[in-house]
Amino acid sequence: MTARLLPRRIAAQLAAAVFTLAAMAAPVAAQPAWPAQPIRIVVPFAPGGITDVIARLVGKSLSDQVGQPVVIENKPGGGAIIATETVARAKPDGYTLGMVLAQVATNPGLYPKLPYDAQKDLAPVITVLAQGFVIAVGEKQPYRTLAELIEAARKPGAEIPFASPGTGTLMHLTGPRANAEYGTQFVHVPYKGSVPALQDAVSGQVPMIIDPASTAAPFVRQGRLRALAVTHPTRLPFLPDVPTVRELGYPALEAVGFQGVVAPAGTPPAVIAQLNAALNKALASAEVRERIEGQMGQTLIGGTPEAFGDMIRVETERWSPLIRRLGLKPE
Repeated sequence: MTARLLPRRIAAQLAAAVFTLAAMAAPVAAQPAWPAQPIRIVVPFAPGGITDVIARLVGKSLSDQVGQPVVIENKPGGGAIIATETVARAKPDGYTLGMVLAQVATNPGLYPKLPYDAQKDLAPVITVLAQGFVIAVGEKQPYRTLAELIEAARKPGAEIPFASPGTGTLMHLTGPRANAEYGTQFVHVPYKGSVPALQDAVSGQVPMIIDPASTAAPFVRQGRLRALAVTHPTRLPFLPDVPTVRELGYPALEAVGFQGVVAPAGTPPAVIAQLNAALNKALASAEVRERIEGQMGQTLIGGTPEAFGDMIRVETERWSPLIRRLGLKPE
């Protein structure tokens, strides 16, 4: 019996082997070419602020380049940690991107236990722009110059509150840096983006604000805010009468922010390359350049993923030691 069954078993095994080999030889179903579905860009601030506006402009142009809808998802709060973690934990397939600002370089100093590692969990895609900030006070405040504001903040018990778009931004860090370098007593009041911060500064709920110059500029031109200085190395074309902090003798307050796009680490290099090429074209479009450079006064950058990765690394190495030296903690 066993002898008669043996050929049958061998035949069955051979049939199974042939089936397996045939399956292995069958063509693998082709993966759909990227992009085959809508792309989302996660923004760490509330709708209406400069980061959101720029993300929507760039997203619209990116959509035109790649032929898929680009959806903006606002996740404000947490010093940009919520939005950045969302990107870091997303599937690395090229359909989730994130807008990051200088907080991606300052948060490692402020938060020793971040839920992600920016150097390991994020893949740089492109540098979008560089921007300067404005130091301003409400129209009813008595300070006419930066020197007057700083002298007032040096007085015992002064503790002048200032608004910023969020904890860990360079606008936030400018206040503590002034305290360390010039003996002032500025007290940080963090907001979830520029819009609510500006609303309270204009209404007088908070006497002072440090904000992206382009976002605050309309209120300055309307006379509802008094711009005392810009933190950019040079005067800004849309606020030509506002001096730089260096001109006024306060060089330690100089700071320039940046904004860029990242993807989850592990996103295929070919997809990163396609995204980078499409975003470079988006930044070069006439509409984007007119709105961001012509109307907002920002400096568009573009370039390679490697260049943006180097910028994040250099800025992290620049700010983290200062944050630790000053003993800054998130509010």
